[in-house]
Amino acid sequence: MATEGLTIFGKTVFDTLFIDYRIMVIAAIISIILFIVGIYIQLDKWGRGIPEGATKPYGAWGALKMIISRIFEKGLGHALEVLVLDVAFQRRTYRRRKLEWLMHILIFWGWVGLLILTIIAAIAEFYGPFALGAGPEFFINMWKSLELPNDIFGYMLVAGIIIAMARRLFSTGKDVQARNADIDWILIIGLLIVVITGFYAQGIREAADIERAVIPVYEAEAPGFFNNITVLFHEVFTLLFCVAYIPFSKSFHMLTAPLTILVNQGGE
Repeated sequence: MATEGLTIFGKTVFDTLFIDYRIMVIAAIISIILFIVGIYIQLDKWGRGIPEGATKPYGAWGALKMIISRIFEKGLGHALEVLVLDVAFQRRTYRRRKLEWLMHILIFWGWVGLLILTIIAAIAEFYGPFALGAGPEFFINMWKSLELPNDIFGYMLVAGIIIAMARRLFSTGKDVQARNADIDWILIIGLLIVVITGFYAQGIREAADIERAVIPVYEAEAPGFFNNITVLFHEVFTLLFCVAYIPFSKSFHMLTAPLTILVNQGGE
């Protein structure tokens, strides 16, 4: 097979998305812009109140400054301790409810891990030809090294979603309200769609032998793979749901909950 890839600004990039990179660039830009706008809207809401001793509301930027100052009120060391123990590993949830802690850890680290690996792969994809002038081997080797952690984080996310669904279907007592929490189901179903289509997309890439040989991502050379509708849906839906949608939904608690913990210095 030929070893040509996608030509971007005069450089050849060996792509594994199997969709037109222009679609991804447009979807990514739109998602990031919507995310930033959503964050600003939320900050503006938080800054509308007039604090004690003040004559006017904080506003969005004032709210952001207040949050940052509160987080580091007791110093950088304490802030890092809270970030690691209370946010990353959720020690307070672990003390109270072990199953809920496991669910949150699996979903949080599964999502964060896949996000980090995606960023690493994207950097490698462009860093090789643009910064090193390297051929396809640089990216292919990086892609292979990320295969195992990608699978691990993917299955962590699946396990967390299964626990979340089970808790909501079989909850009793006070937890029965979880069954009627529509936003929980929206988040769970959305993540499930991301995971299922993601595994399918990975299967498409493996079927095209991307991990063992350099192949072009053109329909003529890989019929049925390039611009596959399910892979296209996965990439665009993941950006819109996991980035753009978050600040406009109650799923925003994935960001506000850690912020609250940090602002409260790890307090309950």
